[in-house]
Amino acid sequence: MRTGLRCLVVILAIAATATARAQAWLPPAGSVNLGFVYNDTFNRQHYLSNGDTIDAGHTRTYTDSLTASYAPTSRWLIAGTLPYVRSRYMGTRPHPGSVVDDGHLHSSITDLRVQLHYQWIDGPFALAPYIGVVYPLQNYPTLGHATPGRGLREQIVGIYVAKSLDRWLPRTYVQARYAYASVERRADISHDRANMDVEIGYFPERRWSVRALAFWQHTYGGINVPVPVSSPLFRYHDQIARERYLQLGGGAAWSVTNRFSTSLLYKKSVSGANGHRINDGFTVGFGYLVRPGGP
Repeated sequence: MRTGLRCLVVILAIAATATARAQAWLPPAGSVNLGFVYNDTFNRQHYLSNGDTIDAGHTRTYTDSLTASYAPTSRWLIAGTLPYVRSRYMGTRPHPGSVVDDGHLHSSITDLRVQLHYQWIDGPFALAPYIGVVYPLQNYPTLGHATPGRGLREQIVGIYVAKSLDRWLPRTYVQARYAYASVERRADISHDRANMDVEIGYFPERRWSVRALAFWQHTYGGINVPVPVSSPLFRYHDQIARERYLQLGGGAAWSVTNRFSTSLLYKKSVSGANGHRINDGFTVGFGYLVRPGGP
């Protein structure tokens, strides 16, 4: 990938940290990035274990995330994300015993995510493995349609891979992420998961990019939902559900200046099981390159 295009991919990725997670090419040594990502997600249906959907009420979730990253060298990057979640349930089938399914908007700081990335291979073909942790910062509610999160610790191992397609399609690239998360158990039930994201991006002109994305998740273990209220697993079922999904999306990003960028993404569920169906998901991101780094 030409140096100019590579730099733009890195800059525009700042504004898309929570969506595309474009970290196959790491920024120069000394780079410091700050970002803000806003998500607005509306769910109208729930997926059953066989992939069918039911209307058990609607949920609306707003997430404000602060992001930051620092590259101590050109080979290493440390990044963090802190979300603040507001959610509301709208329906007539609340979870018994839930304190968040009362029709009101509830808010909470949720899980701090920290990741350490390494640039293994650089150039037209890039590989960047990483490790990460997810740590709940407080004991927020985890039972209900409108829960802000699962409240579980996670250890993550993953890798980013990317390739410039300039040789065949000028100003085009493709990248992917695969990650495996070891998730804290509840009721001694394992429910680790794998995630994969694939992105194809194109630069119509120097400061603009458009993207098509796919998001996939599979849970190993867990339980099918719903479960009877009388079950001893009912209190944990939102945390240990055997959730899987395929989501598709598209968006655009704009490098307003050499330091400030913004992005927009829309996505929705195509298929899934044991979880919410995303009918409309909007993400707006803003990124600021505090210190460019490099020589």
